[in-house]
Amino acid sequence: MGLSDVTHVESIQEKSQCALEEYVRNQYPSQPNRFGRLLLRLPSLRIVSSPVIEQLFFVRLVGKTPIETLLRDMLLSGSSYNWPYMPTVQRDRPISLHYNENGP
Repeated sequence: MGLSDVTHVESIQEKSQCALEEYVRNQYPSQPNRFGRLLLRLPSLRIVSSPVIEQLFFVRLVGKTPIETLLRDMLLSGSSYNWPYMPTVQRDRPISLHYNENGP
């Protein structure tokens, strides 16, 4: 399966990048280079398989639902996305990903 609408995909990528930049700049105002360093790390993440990423970050939140399905549903629904997926494991605290000053 390939891309059917390259322009649409590029638009979504641009919006995602802008949202990430805004988030990083708001959450870490004392680290002005953080966003750039994050972008530089992205190519190395391509070697990590989807199942590994799902297991590390999402299985506690959405169970066994493939990440591709979640992303597709979120992107197709625009800003009105409602999470139909219930977590399979109840957490007593939210997942928190911390950033090290020396890298993402």
